[in-house]
Amino acid sequence: MLITGATVGLGRDLAAAFTDSGAIVAAVDGGYDTREAADAAFAPHGSVDAVVHAHVDPRALVAQSLADTTEQAWDERSEGVLRDALFTLQAAHRAFGDRGGRIVVVTPTIAVTGSDALVPYVTAVEGMRALAKSAARQWGRNGITVNCVAPPMDLVAPGTPTPHAFVTEPALGHGAGIDDVAAAVALFVGADALGITGATVVVDGGTVMVP
Repeated sequence: MLITGATVGLGRDLAAAFTDSGAIVAAVDGGYDTREAADAAFAPHGSVDAVVHAHVDPRALVAQSLADTTEQAWDERSEGVLRDALFTLQAAHRAFGDRGGRIVVVTPTIAVTGSDALVPYVTAVEGMRALAKSAARQWGRNGITVNCVAPPMDLVAPGTPTPHAFVTEPALGHGAGIDDVAAAVALFVGADALGITGATVVVDGGTVMVP
């Protein structure tokens, strides 16, 4: 399993959780500006059967009003995040070859609630969900599944401003932890979910509930 963004935050925690469970984990930084950069990061790890895209660019987590967002800020915090996801998925597709594989994209729940502080990033994350669904439709015939796992923002980047609209107390009486997120990722990269692709599973204790 290859995990992008595995040196900080949620990516690091996921890498540690899977390593502790006995999985063979390759950790890469993520944040690719070109397809060539993504391929170069994947290349040293040889045969890959699952890719988890968990990278979060810290530049995208700068709070700013929509009215004050410049073209440069939008490109960096939104378009840059989407390009990174695109190049990661393309590199995964090439790394799988004709063997098929599993892709999981981490898309924080902030994308489905919206935010008054992180508009470019939120827009990009919702775009990542659309990208994942489109990849799932195109690559399913090649034996590749593409799914999203949506944890709360405080797990992805602690201290980041989070929205309050449409958010309630967790239905389970408690929020989600890293083990809960890892369990959802493990489902999608395992053999028990071969019939699931293009799906988003929210893992937050029943706080944000979406169709």
